[in-house]
This record gives sequence, C-alpha cells and structure tokens, in this order.
Amino acid sequence: MKTSAEMKAMVLEAFDTLFNKRDYEKAATFWSPDYIQHSAHIPPGRDGLFNLVRSAPQTLRYVNSLIVVDGDDVMLHGKFTGRGSPRAWVAADRLKIKNGLLAEHWDVLADEVTVEESVSGLPMIGDTFAERDPSGAPLTVAEARRMVGPLYEALNEPAKKDVNALLAEAALPDYRSHHSNSESLSREELAGVFKGIGAAVPNLRWEIKDVMVNGSQIIVRGRATGTPTGEFWGMKPNGKSFDTMSIDIFTARDGKLASAFHCENWSYALEQMK
Repeated sequence: MKTSAEMKAMVLEAFDTLFNKRDYEKAATFWSPDYIQHSAHIPPGRDGLFNLVRSAPQTLRYVNSLIVVDGDDVMLHGKFTGRGSPRAWVAADRLKIKNGLLAEHWDVLADEVTVEESVSGLPMIGDTFAERDPSGAPLTVAEARRMVGPLYEALNEPAKKDVNALLAEAALPDYRSHHSNSESLSREELAGVFKGIGAAVPNLRWEIKDVMVNGSQIIVRGRATGTPTGEFWGMKPNGKSFDTMSIDIFTARDGKLASAFHCENWSYALEQMK
C-alpha cells in the first residue's frame, strides 16, 4: 500500500506524462487497462482518454494547484491550458486507485474567468486571474492575419528572406507543425523545410486567400505557385509551373502561433508539371 505522499507523486507524474509529455507508452503504466470514466467530456475507457489527448493541440498543458489523498481516493484541483479554445479549463478531478493504478475517474470542468467576470472578485484557481487576451476573448480576423503574416512572408521567395527570424516573429519557441496526424516538426526544422523548397523553387509565392477564426484557432486557405529550377518532390525541373491550394489550421497562444495542422495539394502540383 502506497503512502499518501507516494500516491500524490504517482498521480502527478501520471498527469504530467500523459497531458504534458504525451508519452502514451509510459502513461499506460499508470492507467489501468480496465479504467472507468465518469465524464461528460471524455469517451469511455483508457483508450478514450488517450485518444482524446492525441487529438488535442500540442499546446495542451496541465498545471496542478492542489492534490489531496483520502484512502484510495485522490482529488486534484488544476488547470488545462492550450486546449484549442479561448478559455482554459479549471478542473476538479477525483481518481480511484486500485492495485497501484488509476482505475476510475470523475471530473468537474469550468471555463476560467477574468477579473472583470468574477462576481466574487477572486480567481478561480491560484492567486491570479485568466488573461483577457488571448484567453478572455476570441481572435478577430485582423489579429489572425497579423499573426500568420510573417509565416507566409517566409514562404514568398524564401531564399531572399531571413526565414528563421520571420518564423520566430510568428510562432512560439515550442511551435509544432503537423504534416500528418502523428508527425510534426519544430520551428527550426520547419525553417529548414521552407529554405529547401525555396532553393528548388526560387520564385515560390504563397498567397493568403481566406482567413477564418474559431476561438483561438485560425484557418487559412492559401495558394502556392512557382516554377521549380531544381528537383522538387522527386521531379526533375522541366520549365513547367504549378498552381495549387493549401489548408492550414493554426492554434494561437499568447499572441503567437502555437501549432499547425496543414495539408498542401502537392499531387495536383506534380500533375501540372508532367
């Protein structure tokens, strides 16, 4: 039987492993295979919880404020930030421990309010209030265009630009760019990709055609054009050009881009250059 201190340490490590580090293999050593979920927001079972975290933005973070143990029950008071929504969630979680594993779960979740919205005049968690911007209000289209502007500027003739500086202006240091549901690049790795495309397509142009906002998410429809002078996606240059479409879904945090899921129709571009 674990001591109270050991149970606290185990549960906090479990939350950090799953929500902050996204180490699903290690997280499975904390959560029971028969995990029972009592939640209006999370699908049943351990897989339901893990898959929900997999689908969340890479910016998702859990910060604990208080943890209490009573026998095999553990209660936590904490906050989930960076979840792809204008507000952080303040969370009260109850966990039942069985055979040393997290076996059953209940929660109560509430949007964090700003000082202007608090009737009591006191914060919901800790000793500080939620920030009004960006947590307190959805982005405007103008704000979204300002945020994404430097990133797309870096895609217009990249060989002539300071790509790293433009990406640093647009995106946070822990920015992740997802080119599939499971694979992503860091900001520095993405800069290398931009430079590589620019070397192969010196006259690359990337135009913002449409911008939409949904809370802290920014959706951009783009148009990419250019004429490769070097090998491009395995195709030798032949003087032909491409004109194709891209869709990018960004999540913003603290006034900058925190993550992106993107898709470019390169197959159509290659068809045009045959």
